[in-house]
Amino acid sequence: MPPAAPEFLGPDWVGALDAAVREATDLADAADPPVVIEQRVVTHDGEVAYHLVLGPGPARVRAGRAAAADLTMIATAEAARQLHAGDANAQQCLADGTLRLRGNPDVLTRRAAALARVGALLRPPGSG
Repeated sequence: MPPAAPEFLGPDWVGALDAAVREATDLADAADPPVVIEQRVVTHDGEVAYHLVLGPGPARVRAGRAAAADLTMIATAEAARQLHAGDANAQQCLADGTLRLRGNPDVLTRRAAALARVGALLRPPGSG
């Protein structure tokens, strides 16, 4: 029996995502200067935050808010689950207000290929 997947948005999940993006050679050297994209998820208990760093060297995912993010994405817990599973996309969540952006939205278009790759690494097997 395969090991259980880490709990979505839990510390082990962030650690597993960090390991996956570090190992993804197509994400290495994705931006120079570095680009930091922060994700915040509003939960019933408060907030979960992590951030993706694309730059020279391997990509990284770190728990917590970034000291300085180029773009911050703030999602409801339900929107985060739908995005994670591939059941919704960012455009749908932006349109219905369950996802908001702060900072420079041009980051999304300039780094679209890298972000699509990270999205694929995020999704659980057999989803969306």
